[in-house]
Amino acid sequence: MRKKLLLICIAILFIACHHARAQSGAIGFHVTMSEYDGDLNDNQHHFYDFNYKQVGGAVSLQQYLNPSFNLVEKVSFNQVRHQNDLATIGVDADFYTVNLKLKYKLNNGYLLKEEAAIAPFLVAGIGGTYIDSKQFVESSSSPITDGEVKANVAAGVGILFQFNDRVGLEVANTINAPLYDAWDGVDQGGNDLYLQHSAGLIFNLRKPRDVDNDGVADRKDKCADTPATAKVDSKGCPVDTDKDGVADYLDKCPMLAGTTTLAGCPDKDGDGVADGDDTCPDVPGATRFAGCPDTDGDGIEDSKDKCPNLAGLDIFQGCADGDSDGVEDSKDKCPNTEKGIKVDEVGCPADTDGDGVTDNLDACPTSKGEGSVNGCPEIKEEVKKRLNFATRGIAFENGKAVLKPSSFPMLNEVVSILEEYKDYKLKMGGHTDASGSNATNLTLSQARVESVKAYLVSKGVSEDRIEAVGYGEEQPIATNGTAAGRAQNRRVALELILK
Repeated sequence: MRKKLLLICIAILFIACHHARAQSGAIGFHVTMSEYDGDLNDNQHHFYDFNYKQVGGAVSLQQYLNPSFNLVEKVSFNQVRHQNDLATIGVDADFYTVNLKLKYKLNNGYLLKEEAAIAPFLVAGIGGTYIDSKQFVESSSSPITDGEVKANVAAGVGILFQFNDRVGLEVANTINAPLYDAWDGVDQGGNDLYLQHSAGLIFNLRKPRDVDNDGVADRKDKCADTPATAKVDSKGCPVDTDKDGVADYLDKCPMLAGTTTLAGCPDKDGDGVADGDDTCPDVPGATRFAGCPDTDGDGIEDSKDKCPNLAGLDIFQGCADGDSDGVEDSKDKCPNTEKGIKVDEVGCPADTDGDGVTDNLDACPTSKGEGSVNGCPEIKEEVKKRLNFATRGIAFENGKAVLKPSSFPMLNEVVSILEEYKDYKLKMGGHTDASGSNATNLTLSQARVESVKAYLVSKGVSEDRIEAVGYGEEQPIATNGTAAGRAQNRRVALELILK
């Protein structure tokens, strides 16, 4: 019968162990010692009276149900030995017990923290027991029971000392009440008890749930979403060595207290550039200059700015050009030059041709005016005479716009004059006498000045320097009543005018 019970216990243990693994449970191995409490001592409950020390053992399995309760299966072997005070009657009993119990944990988050290292508990349940007992007296030793299988009620208290997430020490006192009074040889109508004292190691069968894989079980983890690469403390929260509010795994300067905006690095000058990246760590500066200052705010850092306290330009290494003439103020002899005026190397209005009239006032800035008011060269009297002489020498075939060859030397003289006075343009007026109709004369006069213009252009004079207009008979300079007067009216008038 004992072998059968043992096989049953092993089978139950195997099934429960498999179930415990599937449910993330725990297994315990316990040493037990039991005390008698029944008819032989008049139910005086003399607990902790170890006159007859008998050692037993137990294996337990636990499944986590919720923070308050565990389900416990326990298979135990207990030996109980006791004699009455007169040593006239005694009992020596062996109990093979299987109990299913509910364990109430005080470390449920309400009374104590779930992760408490010292965790008291209450336990109660029912089961079955196989009883084998005999008389225990000096004079005789005869069987009392031989293989009785009875129900069993159990209740107790204990404390779990949790060393870590995997191992703990459990001590407990459990009262077992086999529902059979005669196992001690005395049947007085009540059920005799025995108190089981136990101490055992509890091993978690599965590693505690740790969703973020930081090494701290979820039930203890106060920061459940910590990256697996982060170093954490005992509560599962990221370590912040320098206590600056930036966790080490995010802190670029984990040993130096810094700011969150700079990933935990310090910025003693408060310019927004971390000291490690700040070329000027003791002086507030700009990010674009690696933390170095630009006092005048001109976009040039002070170390490269020749005028660090005065806003300036890059081309002048930070110095100013107040009148924007391209000459920095320190070299500008005319610092208030009107905007847009061309200046020389010292910032004064330029006089390109050196005639004493600045370019902004000089109508001929590239031609020396020889003291003229407008800066343009004045036409010499002899040139005027040459131009007038050339005018009288321009002749056409009668009634046509064809130049006579005799006109060519005169027109060549005009070309040379235009080359000498490049700032001037030539104004030509074509005139006829009153012979013929006015319309015919107007057409003829325009054709003749166009013919002159074409010749001058062929000699290299720019077309835009020539203004040619035919006036016909409208502007006579002599009478048309005589041949001599009509000859004077037939002419091409030439005049030099500024462009």
